[in-house]
Amino acid sequence: MTIIAVANQKGGCGKTTTAINLAACLGKKNQRVLLVDMDPQGHASLGLGEHCEDLAGLYEVFLHDAELDEVILPNVAQGVDLAPATISLAAVEHLLADIPKRERQLAMHLEHLPKKYDFIIIDCPPTLGLLAFNALRAANQVLIPLEMSVFALDGIDRLCETIALVEDKYDLDIPIQILPTLVDYRTRFSYNMLKEVRDRFAEQLLPVSIHYTVRLKEAAQKGMPVIDYAPFSPAAHDYDRLSEYYVQGYESAFREKVIAALDQAEAIVSSAPVAKQETEKPRIVASPDTAAISAASNDTGPIAGQETKDRQLVTLTFGNMDCADIQIAGDFNDWQPDHGVETRIVNGVLQKILNIKPGAYQYRLIVDGKWQEDPDNPLQVTNNYGEINSLLRVQKPRVIAHA
Repeated sequence: MTIIAVANQKGGCGKTTTAINLAACLGKKNQRVLLVDMDPQGHASLGLGEHCEDLAGLYEVFLHDAELDEVILPNVAQGVDLAPATISLAAVEHLLADIPKRERQLAMHLEHLPKKYDFIIIDCPPTLGLLAFNALRAANQVLIPLEMSVFALDGIDRLCETIALVEDKYDLDIPIQILPTLVDYRTRFSYNMLKEVRDRFAEQLLPVSIHYTVRLKEAAQKGMPVIDYAPFSPAAHDYDRLSEYYVQGYESAFREKVIAALDQAEAIVSSAPVAKQETEKPRIVASPDTAAISAASNDTGPIAGQETKDRQLVTLTFGNMDCADIQIAGDFNDWQPDHGVETRIVNGVLQKILNIKPGAYQYRLIVDGKWQEDPDNPLQVTNNYGEINSLLRVQKPRVIAHA
């Protein structure tokens, strides 16, 4: 049985949102899940539409007025049961302070549960007190949601120190995984923060990140996980991938597959040969020069060129996408949407014109404000954060001799 403590003492990082949606997505994969609401605010309960003020919960369990299995609410979401919390739980720390094994109370209650759960997800309180120590002591791994801010990075260091204290005191090894949350891929700041997180926490960083989207707030308002409220939203996809990561096992072939994909992406961007897609027709619009058109059309991917000193003109066309606005960002413009890109509409067809040096570039489209891969480009790589990037290969134009 896997027990995951979702912890971060900094508010607004998506801690409870992650606990709810990870539990719900695991339940969708036919896993039996218990969500333990250890936050006296009871937001994990509320986020699933459960108003538990008048119900027995963890407060009564810690006072031994009820057994844990007696307060569990069954099937609050598909495959998910809930151990609820109310504001009364805030008083438990004072009541537990003088009893033996005060940090092991939650672990002992979980040990006496029937062995019917595949996962137990603990939504930790937002403070590093006795309740948080109980959650960390009971867990066999810790998931830390990390929003994209400098203050959040500072908070992680303090939380890691607390986890290290628990490990030393009880001779435990509690793996830590860091999950970037509320990532706004429309901003250069988010990309810079993700790079800093990867540099500082390379071993702990999960191969998944959670998009910033209003759908998460709307789902919480409706008392539903996002996988039920907006199943096709980017955040629903992200949490589904996170659940797949845990179902497969964080030391399993799934992680090896992710690492292999990252290595492949690094190799491609380092100008490794790219396999030709015989079944895919590349989308190319070149300059009027017939030699350039002929040369470009024999290459793989959306390549076109008209040489201007050491750069090529590359035109990407978007004639079959039902949307109001398309922007493009990638390695060629420092991931700033449409920076240095000329936009034209020719015969009702949208064109994005780049003037870039030959080489390999990763890029994404921003379609009506949402970041995604280019659906018409068969060349794709997985980036360092588990997202799909499209690959643009720009080669020097060939010189075609005429008789």
